Amino acid sequence: MRNLIIAFLLSIGFPCLSQQKANPISEKEIFASLDKNAATLLTNSKAYSVSIGVVIDDKVYTRHYGEIDKGKGNKATDETLFEIASTTKVFTGTLVANAVLDGKIRLDDDIRKYLNEEFSNLEFKKNPIKIKNLITHRSGILTPFPDTKEIRQKYSPDSFLVHKSRLDKSYTKTDFFTALRQVKVDTLPGTAFKYGALGPELCAHILENVYKKNYQDLLQQHIFDKAGMKSTKVKLATTDVLANGYNASGLLMTPLSSNLWGASKMLKSTMSDLIKLIKFELDRTNKVVIESHRRIYTNGDMGYFWEIQQAPDKTIVYAKDGGSNGTQNILKIHSEYNLGFSIIMNQSDKDSGTHLEAAAEGLLADLKPATKNVTP
Repeated sequence: MRNLIIAFLLSIGFPCLSQQKANPISEKEIFASLDKNAATLLTNSKAYSVSIGVVIDDKVYTRHYGEIDKGKGNKATDETLFEIASTTKVFTGTLVANAVLDGKIRLDDDIRKYLNEEFSNLEFKKNPIKIKNLITHRSGILTPFPDTKEIRQKYSPDSFLVHKSRLDKSYTKTDFFTALRQVKVDTLPGTAFKYGALGPELCAHILENVYKKNYQDLLQQHIFDKAGMKSTKVKLATTDVLANGYNASGLLMTPLSSNLWGASKMLKSTMSDLIKLIKFELDRTNKVVIESHRRIYTNGDMGYFWEIQQAPDKTIVYAKDGGSNGTQNILKIHSEYNLGFSIIMNQSDKDSGTHLEAAAEGLLADLKPATKNVTP
């Protein structure tokens, strides 16, 4: 009798580990959510174009709204090439995770081990900057690379982007290393958060040193080829057409520029490729993905350049957003619900991120019921 009771309890207990929602929403309802959240985003942001791509239980849903250029009727497609800006950083983080699993680097290593010169300045009271500090934007260096202090003081906020673009176009790897030799580590590495290009760009240099391959080849080998991404790239070919982006006043903006590795902001991608990336990130058998999502500090909110967020139902979401001069995008991976999505709009201003996050929250709230709740 005791064994029968145990067997019964086990039979009703195990399904709780992997629950199929009793009333999953239909495809019609899924597209209705895309339509609703896109309409709200277009209205609130005043963007001309919004694209949404969703993966739920390996099924794909994409839609495009508005037009790239006002009055031209040129609706985006799954193959339209957009700047994804700082979302580039999580690609760099994935390469670092791969290097950790390959035994090429360790998170607790002093970064100077991989820089091929002394850099005696890259420590704070004999505490060196470590790899884990770079991938969480906690190097202790508060000076941006390149340093924008002079142009912020000299020019108005309205013209800052123009002068920042000019600075980026003229700033070389030689300038980067000259600044790195002279910079001061302001605080104990691992404590103060300072978002910027330094961490991912320096990681790209370290990756090139340990693999003896350039950053773009590493992206191709370890991410693009494995995920099946055929259109994502750092540098455009002469035949590539990049989607236009606009500011809040409707002015056409220039694309981002960089003479560095491009590891912080220079990738361009399509919705088709971003869908493939989402599938790559949802694969819980992929050890590199699992490592890249790992919380670096026990009390922290970052993986390998991923932001680790908590949804209202206490489940975990891995997120990254990116903004260029004229576009904004957000990428969210909800592994526990086998759900991921990307939203792109071709406008960027001080409020764009808020509108984009609201759309992302709306999608997550609507689409969760369509998914299987799996134990992480």
